This record gives sequence, structure tokens and C-alpha cells, in this order.
Amino acid sequence: MSHDLPRRADRRGRERRAGTLGNLLIVLGIALLGSALSLTTTSVGGVSLVRAASDATAPPLISALPASLTATPFPPPEATPAGTPVLAASIATPSATPVTVTPAAAPSAATSVTVSTPAPPVAHAPATRIQIPAVGIDTQVVNVGFDVVTIQGQQLIQWRVADYAAGHNSLSANPGEGGNVVISGHDDWRGEVFRNLDLAKVGDQVILTTADRQVRYAVTEIVYRKVVGVSLSDQLATGTYLAPMPEERVTLVTCWPYGVDDHRLIVIAKPVKP
Repeated sequence: MSHDLPRRADRRGRERRAGTLGNLLIVLGIALLGSALSLTTTSVGGVSLVRAASDATAPPLISALPASLTATPFPPPEATPAGTPVLAASIATPSATPVTVTPAAAPSAATSVTVSTPAPPVAHAPATRIQIPAVGIDTQVVNVGFDVVTIQGQQLIQWRVADYAAGHNSLSANPGEGGNVVISGHDDWRGEVFRNLDLAKVGDQVILTTADRQVRYAVTEIVYRKVVGVSLSDQLATGTYLAPMPEERVTLVTCWPYGVDDHRLIVIAKPVKP
């Protein structure tokens, strides 16, 4: 009996140590999970924005609000100058005053009437796929919108970024329209579709596929712009790369470097002449 006591005591000691180690592993696992799901705060022009820590440290992609989005399409009724024709009127309550309509005289046989019908504008389909063979990028392209936000008293555009696909900025041109085709993508988050964009070199081909054709471009410029710890004016200067351009080009945007993301990487490509 006396020989069993040391064995039982030793067994209880081993069980206590195993229990302590198990508890430590559970605590460590919870800590790691909490770290993976933790939130980090980044600042855009002094305004704090909360993002998931695994979404790295880059602030949202912002640009100036185009004048076309702030203009009032029609003046209010009180601002309509006297004598301005009214293009739309209510027909719910007809006027009590009789209206006499005099038909226009038919043209004589000697009169030639020519009706000119303007040609409809050429429709350009949006890109549905982007390929950069030199760096192994080949991914779907989807349309992405934006939010209008106010930062430091300015109304600005905050662009959304597609998950598991590249995103075509909805205000930018379509391939072949002669403007700036802006496409963004994550480099280390939710698909990492632009992870290898930093390997692109001047001269590499960028191929955009639409519903009816392929349009080829070649990289002409590569720009790195710091976006963490800079002023709002510096971030808006980076946003000018997203603005409409008078020439055909593709502007590709992602974060850099991988896992740090304190810069914006901008790759510009222009059409390849056939």
C-alpha cells in the first residue's frame, strides 16, 4: 500500500502539468485567433478608419469628386429664367381653356425636306478579364463602385476594391473608348489577384478581354506613391492617376509592398499599335 502512494502522487503531478500545458495552449490559441481577427486603425487626412488587420495598413483608395457628379442637372423652378421653354408639364388636370391646334401646311411638291439622323455612338463593352502573361496575372474583371465621403471638409470619392477579382472603376473608360481604363486589385488580401504586379516591367503586355474582342497594351510607366503617413493633398495627388485622361491608357492600382502596403503601386500601359 505504501508503495502505491508515491506512484499516485507522481501520476497526479503529471496530470497537473499536462493540464497546465493544455491551458497554456488554449490561451495561446485564443490570443493568436484574436490577433488574426483584430482591428487596426488607419488615418486618411486625420480621419480614423477601422479596418481588419489582415487587410494590411493601406488607407482606402481616394480621389477628387468629379465636377460631373456635383453639378445639378436641372435648375430648380424658381431659378428658371423667364421665357425659358418648359420641357415637361403635368397632364393630370387639363386646362379649362380650349386650345386650338392649327396643323402645319404640307410642303409643296417643289419643297425638299431632308431629315438628318445622327449616327448612334459606338458602344464599347467593359473588360471582363485581364492578363499580364509576363508576371502570371490572369483574373476576372468586375465593375466596382464608390462612396462619396467627406474628409477635412472636402467631398471625395472612396473607391471600393473587388474581392477575388480585379475591379474596373465604374467612372473610368472602357477599352477602346480613348480614355483612362482604371482597374484595381488586392495584392495580399481576398484573392491576391495583383500580387505579382510589382514584378511587371516596362514593355510587358497587358491584355484586356471584353465581350467581343481583346485589346492589347504595353506597360510604359511604373509609379510608387506613399500613402501611409502622408497628407491628404499627397493622397489626392496619387488619386489623380485615376482621373479621366484625353488618351487611351490602362491604369492598374494595388498596394505595395506585400504585407506592408504603405505605398500605392500604379502601373500604366498604353495601346499596342497593330
